[in-house]
Amino acid sequence: MKHILWGLLGLAFVNATVFADESSITFATDWKAQAEHGGFYQALAKGYYAERGLKVAIRPGGPQTDNPRLMAAGALEIAIASNNFQPLNLIAAGAEVKAVMTSFQKDPQILMIHPDVKATNVAELKGMPVFISDSAVATFWPWLQARFGFEDSQVRKYTYSLAPWLVNKNTVQEGYLSSEPYTAGQAGVVPKIFLFADAGYPGYAGMVMVRTDYLEKNRATVQAFVEASILGWQDYIWGDPAPGNALILKDNDEMTPELIAYAIEAMKQNNMLGPREQVGGMTDARWKQFYDEMSALDIVSKGVNVKDAYTLEFLPNEGKR
Repeated sequence: MKHILWGLLGLAFVNATVFADESSITFATDWKAQAEHGGFYQALAKGYYAERGLKVAIRPGGPQTDNPRLMAAGALEIAIASNNFQPLNLIAAGAEVKAVMTSFQKDPQILMIHPDVKATNVAELKGMPVFISDSAVATFWPWLQARFGFEDSQVRKYTYSLAPWLVNKNTVQEGYLSSEPYTAGQAGVVPKIFLFADAGYPGYAGMVMVRTDYLEKNRATVQAFVEASILGWQDYIWGDPAPGNALILKDNDEMTPELIAYAIEAMKQNNMLGPREQVGGMTDARWKQFYDEMSALDIVSKGVNVKDAYTLEFLPNEGKR
């Protein structure tokens, strides 16, 4: 599996990010600016980074964004890891990175169905056609198969258009809690939503991932970034998100205030970040659970030391929650 991972990661022919000094950071996100990055934008807008001596620039991602590839090539020092798979696969491939905090205690991945479909839980979706992306087939799909008996015959390719699902009422749509349901609602369909995390999926999401060589030379900078980002998330979710939202709208001309508001409410209602005082936290137990389950399904390499993929040292109370 190692040679396959290297084939996927490859070498990116881009200029490496250059830092003027220890306090200058370019932070790469995994998609265009959105509420799911709100805590980082809030920390920037409210001056939480600046108060700690950091000069932070947020570099939005997009459809072609591949943070793992760029991290492996040394073109990024600090970036969002969308899920636990990314740092684990990088470690398995020989790259040295560490997740240092997480945005979400629950992975925002969902399955959704039309409102008149009688299913009431994920298990009852077995046998129904599922519109799912190629990346999902290589990550959480095997977990759905193992946990709920889903079969490959159910897979239908998701090309990031809801049109096929909207006109096929007895199908299932993969999505993100704060995105596809909103789009469906705008099209006149208010879906039933099943959040993977509520069905037992153990992953974190929206983690901050740092190259180990940079971390070892700039521990104070990483510590300051984590502290400010946690404060930003607390302020964004439980305070007034307007400052962060203004920067999100500036960075993404496709974003709307309505979608941002929907996403924030979805994060609140589903307790995506956990309790306010424990925002950012990770635990050894959760990482081990994820690795044990996914390596048993051969989704990640066996024989990896899961503790090489993350550290709790920069988190309040060592991340315990």
